[in-house]
Amino acid sequence: MLRMEAVGKSKSQQQTQQSSTSSSACNLSGTYKAGTDISSCSSVTIGSLTVPAGVTLDLSKAKSGATITFTGTTTFGTQKWAGPLVLLGGSNLSVKGSGTLDGQGAWYWKQGQSITRPVFFRLQNVASSTLSGFTLKNLPFRTFSLVTCKQTTISGLTLDSRDGNGIAKNTDGFDLTKNDH
Repeated sequence: MLRMEAVGKSKSQQQTQQSSTSSSACNLSGTYKAGTDISSCSSVTIGSLTVPAGVTLDLSKAKSGATITFTGTTTFGTQKWAGPLVLLGGSNLSVKGSGTLDGQGAWYWKQGQSITRPVFFRLQNVASSTLSGFTLKNLPFRTFSLVTCKQTTISGLTLDSRDGNGIAKNTDGFDLTKNDH
């Protein structure tokens, strides 16, 4: 579910100006729906969210300069597919928070390495951005795939596959392709 709030507007103004405001705050919670548009959101808060199996949490059309904050637990459904679970694109983004993204890795790990497993978090065409503070746990496969990114900093994250008790395989931290700086 996406809820948009125009900062500094009355409720009736918010409802009529949701898609045209340049200073809107958007909240994602409940069950994520493929095709959710965040392109007009200057800030996106992701609370407790369930992403269905085979669906990507698509943050690739984030507004330039947007702040994306993970505050709750985001849980991804399981299915044999290549993913990614999360797709991020844009420039001057700040992606942060104290939230947890749970890839449900145990479902994949029990089936062995020969099945198709999703990449957890793909950054594609990301520039001059930062990612920090949140937790990625139960990684089904590669954690980060960075493709054609530049001047982007990833720091202070927690990557946690302890629930696998040693059976988590190929949960590599970073897969890099055609990046600069």
